[in-house]
Amino acid sequence: MFSELKKYEVNGTNVWIGKLYKVNNIKQEKPINFHIRPLNKKDAEQMGKLSESIYHYLKNGEECFIHKHTKEYFYEVFNDHKIKYIGVFVGEKLVGMSYIRLCENQKDLQEELPNCEYDFFHNLRNNGKNKIASMGGDSVLPMYRGNSLNTIMINYRIEQAKKLGCTDCTSIVDRKNRWNMGPYFACNFNLFSTAVDPSDGGKISLLHKPMDKESVLSCFKPRISIPYERLEVIDYMISKGFVGIDFDKEKGSVLFAHTQYYNQQNYQSHKNYQMWEIKRRFAKAL
Repeated sequence: MFSELKKYEVNGTNVWIGKLYKVNNIKQEKPINFHIRPLNKKDAEQMGKLSESIYHYLKNGEECFIHKHTKEYFYEVFNDHKIKYIGVFVGEKLVGMSYIRLCENQKDLQEELPNCEYDFFHNLRNNGKNKIASMGGDSVLPMYRGNSLNTIMINYRIEQAKKLGCTDCTSIVDRKNRWNMGPYFACNFNLFSTAVDPSDGGKISLLHKPMDKESVLSCFKPRISIPYERLEVIDYMISKGFVGIDFDKEKGSVLFAHTQYYNQQNYQSHKNYQMWEIKRRFAKAL
């Protein structure tokens, strides 16, 4: 599907164009065109209607998956230069949207990644020049689901984040919302921690993707599959240095692999290793 995306730059704005092959989960004989672009104040009314529609279709117990906002909220949100919304359109109709929020300090990030214990702004990371693109608000109308639009929107925002000079991307997924794990894993995010959302007391999964590498996994290859509902086992695996890297929809399980990347004590040793590697290569060159 991604190979069929066409990417353009129109007056400095990135526009992606693709095709939808399913509507209401029914395969279409003639694919439907869609496009993705950044949203602005002129889209606020449609954004409010989409938010209301998405919330309307949530099942009981799913209210925590997404916040319902009005068009007035979206008019105001564009006054915050740190928040960038993007939208998926079929013709002129907005059928999906999501955002990134640029976080340049711990306070900003805690609002997007609550109760995260990992210090993304440690001065030994990226020479202290850390800028996080936190993703949220992933929404697609039910009739257009099954077309990988969430995954495409994540990839679009990753490209946005790169152009904005971000060092990391993060997101949260409610731990009851197993369906939204797959798109982030498909884009090489790691389930690196879990926490409690102070807004509703629900359990959340914290996701992260460093921009400077495709994988943070250790050299050895153990892979352990854990049923997604076994939250206490997942928490234990994370405490032992494992991260979630994939989700099996049929089995309802998360695949875990080992890493040392999120070990806070590993900062200095990692820096020492980098210096040792530089000296080794220099000596070899001589």
